[in-house]
Amino acid sequence: MNTPAAWRMRTARLRARLLRWRRRLYATPFGRFGVKIVVAVLGTLIIAVGVVLLPLPGPGWVIILGGLAILSMEFHWAKRLLHFTREQLLRWTRLVRDGSWLVRIVSVGGLLLVVGGALLLSLRMLA
Repeated sequence: MNTPAAWRMRTARLRARLLRWRRRLYATPFGRFGVKIVVAVLGTLIIAVGVVLLPLPGPGWVIILGGLAILSMEFHWAKRLLHFTREQLLRWTRLVRDGSWLVRIVSVGGLLLVVGGALLLSLRMLA
């Protein structure tokens, strides 16, 4: 029963149920305010976890972007910032993909330097 069609149907039902629940919460001013508070707290906590994980080797930026995506569900400024970040990431990947070998080597070398520096700093902090 784990066919792609069954998975899509299950996902669509869950999405419809969540949207109905959100619509019910949005029906009152208190519910709308409550949703904003919950989204703000949850998104901020996830971003804080991502910031803590930044100096350590791991998915710090991915976690920060996930928190920003949660905030963008309710806040327009977060949606604009997420869109800007996505555009810059696409621009950078196009530059590396379409650039010369020198651009690729410098990009990967810089990335390795940043990761190595973060690893060194995190090891010094733990020692």
